[in-house]
Amino acid sequence: MKADRLVSLLLLLQSAQRRTARDLAGRLEVSERTIYRDIDALSASGIPVYAERGADGGIALADGYRKALLHFGEEEVRAIFVGGSNPLADLGLGANVDRAFEKLRGGLSDAQRHAAEKARGRIHIDQRRWNQSDPPTEKLALLRRAVWDDRRIELGYEDRMRAQSTRIVDPYGLVSKAGVWYLVAKTPEGFRSFRADRIREVRELDERYQRDASFDLDAHWRETTMKLHETQGRYAVVVRIDAETLPMVMSYWPTEPLTDADVECFRVLFPSEDAAVSTLVSWGDSIVLIEPDTLRVRIIDHAQKIIQRYSDVAAIR
Repeated sequence: MKADRLVSLLLLLQSAQRRTARDLAGRLEVSERTIYRDIDALSASGIPVYAERGADGGIALADGYRKALLHFGEEEVRAIFVGGSNPLADLGLGANVDRAFEKLRGGLSDAQRHAAEKARGRIHIDQRRWNQSDPPTEKLALLRRAVWDDRRIELGYEDRMRAQSTRIVDPYGLVSKAGVWYLVAKTPEGFRSFRADRIREVRELDERYQRDASFDLDAHWRETTMKLHETQGRYAVVVRIDAETLPMVMSYWPTEPLTDADVECFRVLFPSEDAAVSTLVSWGDSIVLIEPDTLRVRIIDHAQKIIQRYSDVAAIR
């Protein structure tokens, strides 16, 4: 599209004091005649671009205009171009992000471009946990458009207890937490968060809603997570953990060493006693519970029920 090409042309002109029409035509894969037409279009829109004749001539921007990208420091460029999986791709914006980076890269100086390539080659960010399922990209794209347009939607939703419901909501925002997307929406009961992977259906309605101008998505999410953290509480257990298992435990639950113990033990904090039982059973013999004693009784009872279930061949078949 011409508009995209004009932006790319402007960025190229910002990155150098002057460029020839032949150089610009080669970089943008168009004819020199097209370049001159684009220059006229930029000039007509009020951008101070001009052409100089002669051996050292070329097409250039006024000096006062060539400052936006050139004022990026090396560390700022690295921060922008660090490589990794961009969560915007989950929303159907991946191609747009890639094109935006290409346009930015084309407008950088040689030193800045080297810093950008170095950053992408040495740091990679992967925001998903191991074995995490792919996000529902089609539904997320629909939700993103509804959020953009302030469009009321109908959701078919399944909660964590597998109870299904259909509800009409006003979609205010989307939040990605550890690779899991949430829809923040206004309902008759107030603002609620819906996991995108539990949304069975999304249907845009013809009506729009009046967005609350005072709503702040960042502040709302911070408050929501803080309340969740407080209501979940903390259930502490003391355990011995095999060295091979320790990194996995620490990656999922708050863990601290107890240096005053006779043997190397750790205090692990779970949101509840039920969560501690199911998790400790799943870790098997790679972990030994030291305290509390009441939890040991529950784990033994849970394990015996599992043994009984699998010992009963008739029940399995």
